[in-house]
Amino acid sequence: MSVVKVSDLKNGLSHYLRLVRRGESVLVSDRNRVIARIDPAGDVASAGTDDALWLDDLERRGIVRRGAGKLPRGWLGRRPKVKADVVGALIEERQNGR
Repeated sequence: MSVVKVSDLKNGLSHYLRLVRRGESVLVSDRNRVIARIDPAGDVASAGTDDALWLDDLERRGIVRRGAGKLPRGWLGRRPKVKADVVGALIEERQNGR
């Protein structure tokens, strides 16, 4: 949650609105006294499910970023071209105590 003076809010309104759009709340202060809070409208309250609220919280904190477009067709069918035995390496690490 950001705290911003009225004069700074007026000068950087676009910046603070971007913060709110990402889900962050902004507190507005006048002479070191909080007078208002700017919160996101609609999306968080209308999400409804716990999973959606959890994802909104992660996005608000900057941990995840939601994609803007669609994945290419066949993306999930592609397998990485790895010539190593990944499972074998994992088992070896666990046996060696790493």
